[in-house]
Amino acid sequence: MTYMNPNQARRCVLYARLSVTKEESVSIARQLQSCRRYAEARGWEIVGEFIDDGVSATVNRPEDRKGWRSLLRAAEFDAVIIWKVDRLARRVLDFLHADETLQMRGAGLVAVEDPIDMTSPQGRAFAVMLAVFGEMETEAIRARVRAARVQLLKDGRWPGGGIPYGYRSIANPAGPGRVLVKDSERVRWLAEAVAMALQGATVNAIATWLSDNGAPLPRRQSEKIAAVTWNRQTVDGLLRNPVLAGMTPHNPGRAKSAKRVDPFAVVRDEHGRPVINESLAVINCEEFAVLQHMLDSRTSPQARKRRDRQATSPFLSRVARCDDCDAYMCRGTNQKRPVLYCPTCRQTIGRAALDPYLVRRLLTERGSELLGDATVEQSWAVAGADEVARRAVLLTQLDSLRIRRGVVGRYFDDERVLVQWRLSDSGRQDDLPVAA
Repeated sequence: MTYMNPNQARRCVLYARLSVTKEESVSIARQLQSCRRYAEARGWEIVGEFIDDGVSATVNRPEDRKGWRSLLRAAEFDAVIIWKVDRLARRVLDFLHADETLQMRGAGLVAVEDPIDMTSPQGRAFAVMLAVFGEMETEAIRARVRAARVQLLKDGRWPGGGIPYGYRSIANPAGPGRVLVKDSERVRWLAEAVAMALQGATVNAIATWLSDNGAPLPRRQSEKIAAVTWNRQTVDGLLRNPVLAGMTPHNPGRAKSAKRVDPFAVVRDEHGRPVINESLAVINCEEFAVLQHMLDSRTSPQARKRRDRQATSPFLSRVARCDDCDAYMCRGTNQKRPVLYCPTCRQTIGRAALDPYLVRRLLTERGSELLGDATVEQSWAVAGADEVARRAVLLTQLDSLRIRRGVVGRYFDDERVLVQWRLSDSGRQDDLPVAA
């Protein structure tokens, strides 16, 4: 293996990453500023700067991040300058894999705050040791957080996170920390919603009732988005929260999707029985179990009646597949916005940006292809506003359309959209298929 002489490096790129912006965090701007000063001190030419803002290194590997992928596609460079090793990776394997990728293109990794220089054999060895200690530190922090959470739960205190609807947290009158109590403004709405569900009302019917009667929204939503309304996901989540029966979720406020939460994963005593706080209970444990069974057994009854559904465009009906599950993605709405969602893993992608993105690519990349006696662009113009006709034109050119999961916290990312066009057959395509 050969190593680049650091004194001969002339071209470099900068990389910065940040999970969550806080006062104590080293901002993206500060990281890049430090990296620029390092490059200037060595007399290196900076040929690019790449960032991943709002991206966790624990959850997302470097190759799964948009900024890092863009860096790897950049023009020739000799070194990548980062602020610290943990800005690139929090796991040793991720760090080594990223470094190996750079080695394959003859580039080295340099960290400003850590005394490493991957352009030399000694620097590489020391960097690996730093990565090992960094992973050990991450695991130690996790262990301390878990232990602290367990102790808080045993003491009956609230460990933080999203406050369940119908409740609020107050200073613990019996000692340090905070505890949950019922929220007098919202608990009556919660109790009525639970009673309706136990009587057979659908989740959508409850959401409509809450909206029509002006029920106050969950505090975390109403504080951030003034125009948000009740929806099926919000109602389903509050009906599945074990706090309804006075139980304490084992990891309260953590998961964002009720479908990924086990409602019976609760704090239990030494005999395996749930620890009950009667002052918080709206229903008893038996009623809670019945409610969960009713919610789990419903499939089509949860859907709105056809006359109450919001119409969505058939343009991508049975066209896109989930890259994880290989299932066709369904069209629907989320917060009254059109989306495609996977019925298996529940990933979604908004169509407000996806549809025009596909249209632009179709007309730009395939517009001059022959389609019958006309071109794709001419056939598209003839289709006009007819979404079914537009879908038919798209399908003549499309071999596959797959949607993969995006980076947590990101909006529309065109790198999630994997498009493969059909190969032209002597410049001609088959006749338009019949729309589904």
